[in-house]
Amino acid sequence: MSVLGRTRRWLRTADAGARPSLVCVLGAARGEVVGSGVYLGEGRVLTCSHVVNEALGRDWFTQDEPAGAQVEVSFPGGDPGAPLVARTGAWIPARRAAPGAAASQPARTGDAIWYGDLAVLQLEGAAPEFSRPVDWAKMARGQQVRAWYAAGQPFTYADGSVQLCDESLGFVDAELRGAAIGPGYSGGPLWCEDHGAAVGIVLGVMEPPPGGFAAAQVIRRTIVLPWQAIHAELHAGTPPTAAAEPAAAPPGERPLAPVDPATRHSLTALVGGLLPDPGTRMAQGRRLADELDLDITEATPSVDEIVEILLTRPRGIATLVEGLPADDRQDAQKLLAFGRAALVPGLLSVREYAWLLDLLTEDLRARLPEAAREALPHTTLFDEPLDPVDSPHERPGPGTAGPATAGDAERLIEALEEYWGDSAPVPDWSPRVPALLRAVEYLAATCTPKQTREFWKWSEQVAHRLGVGREALGERRDDGADWARRRRERTEPPSPRLTVHLTRCSGETYRCTAWYDPGTGSSGTERQVVADDAPRVPAEIARLVHHVLVRETASAAAAAVLPVVEVLLDPEDLDVAVDQWEEEAAPYEVPVVLGAEYALVVRCPEVRNRAPDSLQNWRSRWAAIDRGGLLRIDHRHTTPRQVYGLLKADLAVARVIIDCPPQHRAALRAACLVLGVPVVVWDRQAVPGDQLTALLLNGAVRSLPHRVRQHRARALAEGDRAGVLAPALVWDDASRPPPRALWIDPTVEESAP
Repeated sequence: MSVLGRTRRWLRTADAGARPSLVCVLGAARGEVVGSGVYLGEGRVLTCSHVVNEALGRDWFTQDEPAGAQVEVSFPGGDPGAPLVARTGAWIPARRAAPGAAASQPARTGDAIWYGDLAVLQLEGAAPEFSRPVDWAKMARGQQVRAWYAAGQPFTYADGSVQLCDESLGFVDAELRGAAIGPGYSGGPLWCEDHGAAVGIVLGVMEPPPGGFAAAQVIRRTIVLPWQAIHAELHAGTPPTAAAEPAAAPPGERPLAPVDPATRHSLTALVGGLLPDPGTRMAQGRRLADELDLDITEATPSVDEIVEILLTRPRGIATLVEGLPADDRQDAQKLLAFGRAALVPGLLSVREYAWLLDLLTEDLRARLPEAAREALPHTTLFDEPLDPVDSPHERPGPGTAGPATAGDAERLIEALEEYWGDSAPVPDWSPRVPALLRAVEYLAATCTPKQTREFWKWSEQVAHRLGVGREALGERRDDGADWARRRRERTEPPSPRLTVHLTRCSGETYRCTAWYDPGTGSSGTERQVVADDAPRVPAEIARLVHHVLVRETASAAAAAVLPVVEVLLDPEDLDVAVDQWEEEAAPYEVPVVLGAEYALVVRCPEVRNRAPDSLQNWRSRWAAIDRGGLLRIDHRHTTPRQVYGLLKADLAVARVIIDCPPQHRAALRAACLVLGVPVVVWDRQAVPGDQLTALLLNGAVRSLPHRVRQHRARALAEGDRAGVLAPALVWDDASRPPPRALWIDPTVEESAP
């Protein structure tokens, strides 16, 4: 446990400044006042080590801890009673160097400034009932502060303002009126009324060095220790008698790993900005305590108490963010980021987690692992059965990250919560979609309409709290719907399809023949809609294709999936950018770009006649498309012989990325098609980097044509900017062969007598 402790109570109502927290440290010889302290709660008193030394009759800056020595303290403000006995629980002696300095020498009598100088005393008896732990805030230049003499009389207050402050030391100057800070104030709190909290403690008073000031000059300058320095010293410092240990987890909960001081300080500053006033902290503190099942009292929580709970209670950060106003969303995202950095488990708030479990009926609990597997095909989550995780900070992986049984929904949800992003692309302003939300979207796609709407309501609220964009969540929803359709084994009609066969005439003109399949699911339903006639230029073909599809889909349901346009090309024409063809727009018309308007793919059935086993390989590789491998052909590959070896080594490869130098592209691509690879993708611009791989992997396999269409549409908005991917896609669907007029089965000739 840290030396400041994990106070479970909410702090006092601010009625008399810091005086209910003031402690008087008494000398051992005659019981005189030697300095002050501040009550931290749970029987702990913070003061200066030089105050303890003086109480024991030692030199101010004695370095050794007085282990076992008794110090008497009293609590002003109530029935004085007998002094209480305390012993040191933490000891940080005064030194000359600031924290983090390479060398640190002990402070000496006569030093103008010093650092450290802290002690935490543990009471041997109970503190008086009227005592209150102090609230803390960060010290900053310009704050008006007030200190009291250790005895606590109201008239002993001394006011000043923070004139200089850094993370290690501060200086408070006072006007030449009223009381001045002096002996008996050391170790006491500096109260800032504007913040309703103490911002540091008094170290000592600066004395003018001999000859340093003229007779006409007067100094009222106090050396103080800012709260941020106190916090850093007591949490990050590891003196032998006060090494910080990870806080013990409450019964039934997993222990949490210690948080580094930088993360804790940053989180404290952020929470202080989000919850600046006691009223807001009271409201949020009560809500946190109620949601996380903590004990509550009538007092107001300090910023540090809230931070301690956020860092030690799973789902604490998510629960706090859930209750923040909408205009705090940017800071809320920072809060979530700190939670991830501190490895605090719990993507969902307590309410969101309970809500999700309520939606999971028994059959849906059994179906969740299947949906998660399909939603996250490239994760190691399911490599091995899920074993109980000893620490919530261990990333699920082999041996610790798969569902033990189909119905173990709770453990699977908690494992999925550790993956804060599914790695698929999102808009620039949106955080990544968490893996759990993607899995839930896939599960929702398999449900009844009523159940689906309930899951959508849940995921939209969680996405809104996390700041995830609607567009990003919508793409995951589309992927889930696509998978669910495949899962139902095409019990619903497939999407409409227009097959366009282009035959080059001369130059940039083509003859065009087209067949339309309405997507009824019945074989042989395609019909010819464009006859082979006069040569056309690309703009005319684009207008023709668009007009045919507008006419043929006019009676289709509004929610029907976009038609797929597959263009059949000769092998030497595979680099023709058909997806970039656009019609010439008439006045008041917007030009239609084929690849942005429709999911446009190319096919090259002719190559299947060039090898005796090509047809068989094509069908078997397509059958493995959902679970088959992915091959990337790059600069290391220059010959078809190499591609042959790679594809023969893995007969399940169904997708190939051509990322080799452009001069080798045609030969290597032809080798892939001859060997039956149904999905081949390449970039006409040869953009360096992994954009092509990301486009292929970030989503369901069968939704690739529609993802490519979305990318092409976004690329139009980018204009002619360099580095924009221009993907070409061969999508040779063996479950939907080309129209019979173009379908040649090489096995027919082989079987002829």
